[in-house]
Amino acid sequence: MKDMNAITIGVLAKSANVGVETIRFYERKDIIQQPPKVGGFRHYSAEDVRVVRLVKKLQSIGFTLDEIKEFLLVNHCCSESKQVIRQKSLDKIAELNQKIVELQGAVNALETFANTCGNNHNEASSCDLLDCFDNDWECCS
Repeated sequence: MKDMNAITIGVLAKSANVGVETIRFYERKDIIQQPPKVGGFRHYSAEDVRVVRLVKKLQSIGFTLDEIKEFLLVNHCCSESKQVIRQKSLDKIAELNQKIVELQGAVNALETFANTCGNNHNEASSCDLLDCFDNDWECCS
């Protein structure tokens, strides 16, 4: 008897808005389980579509595949799993806030670089990039 809810890898990929290779990659990383072949095809379920969509959503908000695997072990909401989810979310917020600080520092450095060494109104006839770097761009201003 044929399972009317079973879908092929192509349908799974399209339904989850990912490529077939993403599905295969997730299988290799044990994010989703590769089903056995039936009649020459692997048949996935609607639940697999939901899992892949969740994985993509969690990736989009900054979680790694290893972190996502831990989330997937929490398959229902109870007080213990809610605490795990909350703590992992708070940890990710702290990590992202630190990255924001680092990225803002990079933006500031690029602005300084652009406005000193990269400025057309720079009066310096020659600007040694290494000297500028060593002196916090002072020689170029």
